[in-house]
Amino acid sequence: MEKKVDVLYAEDDDKMAGVVKKLLEDNEFHVRIACDGRRAWDIFQRSIPDLLLLDLEMPRKDGLEIVKLVRRVNKRVPIVFYSSYMNVEKELEAIKLGADDCIRKGCPMELLLEKLRSIYRRVIRDEGSPQIYFLSETTKFNAVVGLLVINGKNLLLKSMDSRLLHLLCVKMHEIASNDYLIRGLWGNYSYAEKGNALRKGISRLRDILEVDTALVVGNSFGEGYFLTLKGM
Repeated sequence: MEKKVDVLYAEDDDKMAGVVKKLLEDNEFHVRIACDGRRAWDIFQRSIPDLLLLDLEMPRKDGLEIVKLVRRVNKRVPIVFYSSYMNVEKELEAIKLGADDCIRKGCPMELLLEKLRSIYRRVIRDEGSPQIYFLSETTKFNAVVGLLVINGKNLLLKSMDSRLLHLLCVKMHEIASNDYLIRGLWGNYSYAEKGNALRKGISRLRDILEVDTALVVGNSFGEGYFLTLKGM
């Protein structure tokens, strides 16, 4: 990155805040810390960051409240949750409110770093829209309008296919659990009720993406599915 990316990090755990701040600032980020949600909102209004990193459970305002406030006034700034309390319901709610990614504490710190880098690169490459996913050298996906571009050819996806691809993009290189995908597509249904429909949706996506041989839509038996690049 040519300039230091300004990150506003809302975290009420001083030790965790210090660890993340050091990691990011050792890797070309500049980090401002807010010790609670209200403080984060006050800082945001005075100086909009390049990227907003949020804990979920915080004093005075929680992370979901902050997303609602931010998205009323700013649709472009990337918002990423980094939390131990991010279950499927909270994660889907965060995405629906306008968050761009949700990362669970306890994951390798390198994954957090690479996710933030990737989101920032997407913003820079596509004029401020973090909802543009560059899946490979030849494929990108605009999750806002459901437009997939492969080798320069445009394909407008059907609504269900677009939503499924978006859910997989959010979890790029990670396993997206069956529960996460089913709830994200249909709401409060079980795998027994919607597992077959999910498999059919994955099959359609594989057919659509097979033109790009660098991409893999994989299956982790009994757990879920993942979107990644060959060799990763």
